[in-house]
Amino acid sequence: MNITQEKVNNLKSKIVIDLKKEDYEPKVAAALKKASKQVSLKGFRPGMAPLSLVKKMHGNSVLVDELNRTLGETLEQYLQENKIAILASPIPAEDQRLDVDINNIQDVTFSYEIGHAPEFELSYLDAKPTFTKHKIAVEDKQIEEEVERIRKRFAKYEYPETVQENDILTLSFEELDETGAVKEGGLTTTSSVLMELVKPEHKAKFLSLSKQAGFEGNVFELFDRDKEGIAKNILNQTDATALDNVSGNFKITLNNITRALPADMNEEFFVKVYGQDGPKSETEMRDNIRKDLEAYFDGRTDVFLVNDLYKGVMENVDFPLPEDFLKRWILLSNEQPVTAEQVEAEFPTFAKQLRWNLITQRIAAENNYDVTREELENKVREQTIQQMYGYGLRNMGEEWVESFVQRQLKDKEYLQKTHAQLLDDKVLGYIKSKVNLSENLIGLEEFNEMVKKANAEVESLEEA
Repeated sequence: MNITQEKVNNLKSKIVIDLKKEDYEPKVAAALKKASKQVSLKGFRPGMAPLSLVKKMHGNSVLVDELNRTLGETLEQYLQENKIAILASPIPAEDQRLDVDINNIQDVTFSYEIGHAPEFELSYLDAKPTFTKHKIAVEDKQIEEEVERIRKRFAKYEYPETVQENDILTLSFEELDETGAVKEGGLTTTSSVLMELVKPEHKAKFLSLSKQAGFEGNVFELFDRDKEGIAKNILNQTDATALDNVSGNFKITLNNITRALPADMNEEFFVKVYGQDGPKSETEMRDNIRKDLEAYFDGRTDVFLVNDLYKGVMENVDFPLPEDFLKRWILLSNEQPVTAEQVEAEFPTFAKQLRWNLITQRIAAENNYDVTREELENKVREQTIQQMYGYGLRNMGEEWVESFVQRQLKDKEYLQKTHAQLLDDKVLGYIKSKVNLSENLIGLEEFNEMVKKANAEVESLEEA
């Protein structure tokens, strides 16, 4: 056996493997013998098929399998022993194919192409470039809006006799015929309708109703919804086509009124919202909301900062890639068939992500970053609790939370994503430590406009 490396350029090489038949012929013989004990051939008991017949029927496929296995193992060992850092995985050189004959085993020469991981400098970060870290000021009105949102979420309900602007009305709908009488066999239903769905010009009709009173009207004109919305949300029809033969004229009767009143901020309210260990007063609640908003806003501005850091690094840490090799690799290794045109169109995005991955891997390796099992479990627990809080589940009990965390820890795909996220966080922390951060106090509306403008610029570049 002989292996040689022919360097095409700094980013690509050809590895040529010369296999003598004695390097792999014994493996082929052993594989055929094993196959003869496993294959099932008509007329022979399982495992009793003659070796000559197995060789005739399956010899070439066994030979190809063993050749591919031997070539692959030889190449992998060569790369490891010579500490050759590669991109993606080796691919057969162009115009390579295995012509084999189980009855005439020959020496084999096979070539692979490899793409070399490029070398690059990170001196850009050593220069301590400056980036802006925006800080969104929490306004009193934002805290007030959040207080009201929470009070409405835990609202209490009453059932008054008269209708007001934000009530929920229980209405009966009876389809009318062309004479104005209730249509025999027509559509009838009862549903709960928010007053906010009523068009402004028709609100007075509903505000003047008393229970069991009603009026005649066209549902397609009364409510601020399209035909599909009226079918599903007003008339309880799963398919809007059910209204194709419905004129829209209905007798509408008020059956009941439901009014949601913001919850009183008492001891029971605070326990419901925050649990036993949460705020105990309105002042403490407002302080808690302020901290939550500050944390939420900091997360949003941090995403903006990370995007700026990404752009700064990508624009200033540039290095070439073996593009022709990578394009061939994508064509050959993609699970779904792709065309050369598709690869060409999508390659810039692929190349950008690959460059970023190489940079972050280099930073992680140079700083010996890793993720411990304890860090992984803590992150899974933190994400689980945040998810529950997002659904309003704050009092599920420590035992139940822990059981859910343990289920998450058994999900390999979820763990891989979490592991990658933690490693990315460490790399980004390193990048932040290498730059100067200038704090800029900004209002929420101004920040939202900034994000909107940045997103529009990205979209225009993608379209171009």
